[in-house]
Amino acid sequence: MTKAIACLTLCTLLAGSAASAQTPVGTNPPKDPSLGVDLSTFLARNRTRIMLADADHDGRVSRAEWAAWWDARPGKGPYDPAGRFRAIDADGDGFLTDEEIDATSTKRFARLDADHDGRVVRAERPCRAK
Repeated sequence: MTKAIACLTLCTLLAGSAASAQTPVGTNPPKDPSLGVDLSTFLARNRTRIMLADADHDGRVSRAEWAAWWDARPGKGPYDPAGRFRAIDADGDGFLTDEEIDATSTKRFARLDADHDGRVVRAERPCRAK
């Protein structure tokens, strides 16, 4: 009887671990760089990158934080950081929020997605000077 219980327990554990190792239905498959990025990944990456300038960690980037961030990285960012800030700051309150970043990034994604398949691949992205 003890062997039967132990055997049943072991089978249950093995079945449970095999089921948890499978990719659940409705989740993203493993990332393949040749497939490019979808909108949600694009938004998350842009939001994360821009929020690096949030020095006081209040969940928004002020005009001063933005200027300080790009002043510390000359030649690495937009050619006109102040103009880029104004373009993202839709309500003109002097702060960049997640919603404003996502709205601007969504428009950019739509421009980059040349074949309108919901993914941006390397071939669709503009060339960058090194």
